[in-house]
Amino acid sequence: MNKSILPRICLMIASIAVCGSAVAYSNPHSWGDTGWKDHDKVAFNDGYGVYAGKHDANTSVYVCSYKNLPGKLVNNKCYVSKYGYELGSHDYKILLTKFGSLVWDSRLHGPYVHGVFPDRIRNNAVIGGNEGYDVFICKGQHGDHTVVGKFVRGHGCYYGLGGREFLLKVSEDKFSVLTDRLGWTR
Repeated sequence: MNKSILPRICLMIASIAVCGSAVAYSNPHSWGDTGWKDHDKVAFNDGYGVYAGKHDANTSVYVCSYKNLPGKLVNNKCYVSKYGYELGSHDYKILLTKFGSLVWDSRLHGPYVHGVFPDRIRNNAVIGGNEGYDVFICKGQHGDHTVVGKFVRGHGCYYGLGGREFLLKVSEDKFSVLTDRLGWTR
């Protein structure tokens, strides 16, 4: 083995042992020709929107961003949650991908154990925005509606619906986070 590589490998292993994981969250702002795009500037070959589920029997939900927060795109309007309210706008960005590498997954690797690691999230989780700290893209269910929102460490998945902000608590673990299987190779 090359001797110059050995210290780097040891440092990485030590970082994983101390921190619990190698932090390499996926940031759509650095994806090159995909990622967050202004909805009115999307070209045919820019990729396709990230599907989240159904709002109702006839309406799909996609991932969008407004005011640097992730949310749900329904009927050409982006809805996000902030300060207890749901905000909606026709001026938004849509999350695009070409590679099929974005997958909805559990917040942590392995089975959920109540009360364990409320501040942790998968190391390949997709960053959805920032409120002075990174927030990640999450989704869950509110009745029959698929909802998309922001995962805040130690709290859970905040989302907007009907003008209000709701929370799927981390202690109940009834939400998914968007992960990027190509995160290490982008």
